Amino acid sequence: MTDTTEPISLDVLLLPAFAADDFEMKKDLPDEFERWLSTYEFENSASVPGANMPIYYTDDGIGITSTGMGKPEAAATVTAILASRKFDCSSAYFVTVGVAGTPPDVGTLGSVFVTDAIVDWDKKHRWAARDGETEAERNHPLELFSYRPHDYVYHLNDELVAMALEAGKSVELRDSGASNAYRDHYSQDAARADPSVAVGTTLCSDEFWHGETVAEQAQWLVDEYDAGTYATTEMEEMGTATALDRFGLLDRYLSVRGVVNFDRPYDGQSIRESLHDGVEKETFDATLDNVVSVGAAIVDELRADGAEFDG
Repeated sequence: MTDTTEPISLDVLLLPAFAADDFEMKKDLPDEFERWLSTYEFENSASVPGANMPIYYTDDGIGITSTGMGKPEAAATVTAILASRKFDCSSAYFVTVGVAGTPPDVGTLGSVFVTDAIVDWDKKHRWAARDGETEAERNHPLELFSYRPHDYVYHLNDELVAMALEAGKSVELRDSGASNAYRDHYSQDAARADPSVAVGTTLCSDEFWHGETVAEQAQWLVDEYDAGTYATTEMEEMGTATALDRFGLLDRYLSVRGVVNFDRPYDGQSIRESLHDGVEKETFDATLDNVVSVGAAIVDELRADGAEFDG
């Protein structure tokens, strides 16, 4: 029997990585998804086979779903939605909205970054320094993936990114006492600054790495792809971008990430302390509020002037 149901047309699809229900843990976890439910009236929902959770949507074309955490999960969810007959996303804009880490010489807690380039950290050659056969290999234990079919970097729509930055800069950002106290442990000017909205490269990885040594290697990889200085670290964008690119929709994609942690410890702090205790709930709450405020300003602008970016 032929399905004659008209597909649901979306103008914007918001893509947080995770909702609290994605985790089977007995603790209060941050939720990138939940805050949006009080921002728009998501009266409707529809399930799509292969997606992480149902897609919730308003009567006037704004949708939201959490992709799941990590590149495979993000790619699977976005692909499932784009391939489904339930939704028409051919004229939609796609906006990742979530949290991220940052280098302390680039950003600070509570800041929001709009991504202009996405680099994949996982696809490379890397070995333990002790296994290097030469001094150069021991000092620099990684290299680009030698038989890659293409460079693992995506550059996003410059005009769309510029619009998103301008819209985001109109938002007054929240800060918190916990964020202020924590950032003051760092000596870098960027880490100690007030939260702001800016543009930068994001480094995407399924590995939740941490520490200055790996950060130096990460920047080397970004330099090899001529992608500037990485501003955020996260786990989904390469999967989302790959799915959108395969469907010819990459030029309609934005990534908006708020900073909740630094990617290395401050002087005198251990790696474990920084990794496991470096993010407080107060910082998460303030940053997620900033992501929602900036993201909503961007959605408003897309719905008002999105036709300008339709190519």
